Amino acid sequence: MTPYYQQGGIVIYHGDCRELLPWTAADVIVTDPPYGIAWRRGVNNARNSKAHTGILGDADTTVRDEALALVAGKPAIVFGSFYAAFPAALKQVLVWRKPSDAGVVGSVTGFRRDTEPVFLIGAWPLRTVRWSSVLESHGGMSATTAETGHPHTKPLALICRLIHECPDGIIGDPFMGSGTTLIAAKRLGRRAIGVEIDERYCEIAAKRLRQGVLPLEFTA
Repeated sequence: MTPYYQQGGIVIYHGDCRELLPWTAADVIVTDPPYGIAWRRGVNNARNSKAHTGILGDADTTVRDEALALVAGKPAIVFGSFYAAFPAALKQVLVWRKPSDAGVVGSVTGFRRDTEPVFLIGAWPLRTVRWSSVLESHGGMSATTAETGHPHTKPLALICRLIHECPDGIIGDPFMGSGTTLIAAKRLGRRAIGVEIDERYCEIAAKRLRQGVLPLEFTA
């Protein structure tokens, strides 16, 4: 199979991660899969947001779970939702507190829906306690998603922070989206393999990777 993009130890494949399996050779998985919540978005003129028909494979957690089963036992960082089933082999749940412009759409209680679980699954090494399980990111979410064109792009500094604490080896992302995991891996000097089923995001990721690597500061 021919990679969609390959340069400097970073490889992208276009297709279904359950069928294109080179990513399963990775040592650590860092991914933001379909959550299984049937997400979609309507037009919101007040927040200048456009309609989005949804994410492929997001009807339930089947796609996520089938992909993770292919690398069962390996350490993995998996973003998710409090409103869907948690993945198997759960080691710990971290909480990502999103920036202040997140979690407004869909909230009807007065409290923003501005947190997400981040699942650590598989065989993580034993370590002395050093970090909080609450992760924070700064800046706005709207600027990040506008830059990539993907509605769920994660902040690059957040992904760098997580990969920085991952065990050694190749990073794999079976639900690559706009390529933030691969860019973070590149900035940290890690090899990475990504797979994305939607070709428009493969092109966005390849374009972002071609832009080069700039220094990035984050709090370890």
